[in-house]
Amino acid sequence: MDRQKITCRGLIALKVGSAASWLSRACGFGEGAMIGGLVSMSIDPTILGRLGVCKRIAIITGTNGKSTTTQMLAAALNTIGAVATNKQGANMDAGLIAALASNQDASLAALEVDEMHVPHVAEALTPNVIVLLNLSRDQLDRVGEIKAIEHMLRSTISRH
Repeated sequence: MDRQKITCRGLIALKVGSAASWLSRACGFGEGAMIGGLVSMSIDPTILGRLGVCKRIAIITGTNGKSTTTQMLAAALNTIGAVATNKQGANMDAGLIAALASNQDASLAALEVDEMHVPHVAEALTPNVIVLLNLSRDQLDRVGEIKAIEHMLRSTISRH
C-alpha cells in the first residue's frame, strides 16, 4: 500500500464509521468500536495503514497478558506524548482502526493485536516495536498449533 495520509475516501470512511459507533452506543449495543471500525474498513480497506502513517507504533501480542502489557506501555509512553491505544482490548482490525481513529493526533501508538492478525497488521502499520508475550494452547479451535503460530510470528518479525 502507498503509505500516504488519509484520502477523501478514508475521511468519509471514518465519518461513517464514527456515526455507526455513535448509533451503536445510542441504541445500547455497546461502545461501538468494533462496528465503527468494520464500517470504516468496508468503505476504505486501506484505512488501517493510513491511520498509522507518521506514528511510532508498538504492537503487543501473545496468548496472555496483552491487555495489561499494552496498558502499562501506553501509560509509560503517555509521559512523552499522546498515545493511541485500544484500551477495551478490541485487538483485531476493526478495534485497531477504532483506537487509531479515536486519537489521530497522537504520534505514538501501543496496540494489543491478536496473534493471528500480527502479519497483516505489521504489514499495514510497519511497527517500530513488536512485543511478543507467551504462546500457549488456550484456543486451539481458533488459532491452530503453537508451532505454526510461532513460525508465522518469526516470519513477520524477520520482515519487519
